[in-house]
Amino acid sequence: MRARYGALFLTFAWATASAAQTTGRHESTAELLGGTAWSLRTPLIVRQPGAPRVRLRARYSTRPWRDAPYYAYRVGHGSAQRAIEAELVHHKLYLENPAPPVERFEVTHGYNLATANARAPAGRWQLRLGVGLVVAHAEGRIAGAVLGRRRTFLGGGYHIAGATAQLALGRRYDLGRGTTTAFATPEAKFTASFARIPLEQGSVLVPNVAVHALAGLGVRQRW
Repeated sequence: MRARYGALFLTFAWATASAAQTTGRHESTAELLGGTAWSLRTPLIVRQPGAPRVRLRARYSTRPWRDAPYYAYRVGHGSAQRAIEAELVHHKLYLENPAPPVERFEVTHGYNLATANARAPAGRWQLRLGVGLVVAHAEGRIAGAVLGRRRTFLGGGYHIAGATAQLALGRRYDLGRGTTTAFATPEAKFTASFARIPLEQGSVLVPNVAVHALAGLGVRQRW
């Protein structure tokens, strides 16, 4: 099943890149967006040696302006219609219904969703399909142990925790004319992700399914 999804994305990306090469006019873009997200209830699974597995039906909030804010940025290259992009969404999770052994659990300095996207037209809108990695930084306390103190490969408590996929629909509103101009963009995004957070002993499995609403500004350069 994963191979089938991977093949679908690669086919979509190849077709997008090929079309971008034949449209005649190229452009590069950079965008910065803010917004918020609503996470669906998903399982939170705590696995520790010598203890039974604990499964919670987790309810998360985003609190987009608390601690590190919710944001996204991306860069792209292609044409006005089709492009390949790199994107980072700084997604956040605050567990609102902790239960033993989970005393507090937050992924606030990032349940970061780093994706490679293919962008294609959908009428007057832009459709994005992306796949990538979850880079997580968890905080809290589980069974008396404080999270976020382990040394990690990426440093600062960040580690590659899992995989993610996104489907998004947005629109671009140019704010000027010429080869270099700014634009505004609203966007709705659906993400499905899976992450594994290591503990001093054991791990926490943190899947997430969320709907995002974003808006921001970008700049494009055409030639």
